Amino acid sequence: MIQISEDALRDGCERAHDLFLLNRLRAHDEAAESFDAVYSAFGIDGEMRVELRDALNELVPVKGAPVIEATAVASMLAGVLVGLLIADSSFPAEELDLPVADAS
Repeated sequence: MIQISEDALRDGCERAHDLFLLNRLRAHDEAAESFDAVYSAFGIDGEMRVELRDALNELVPVKGAPVIEATAVASMLAGVLVGLLIADSSFPAEELDLPVADAS
């Protein structure tokens, strides 16, 4: 079980805030690549993201409304990413050191 301190929760939420804010400022394709890179840094490749998306799609309570379904799944995927960032923040920096890409 992961123990998440108040500091780790705050740090993870700040990291998520920064990521989502940065991606709002980027072009759509660049933002998508950024999210892909973060998932990949956590060891979640494209195939695993498809499985995750499919599993989350099964959780959506509204069926037959594609716009609502897509929005709900995208929101849940964002929530998963926030959870991963919070969990990562609960480990010492040297224990789970994620690669950082050059911003240029």
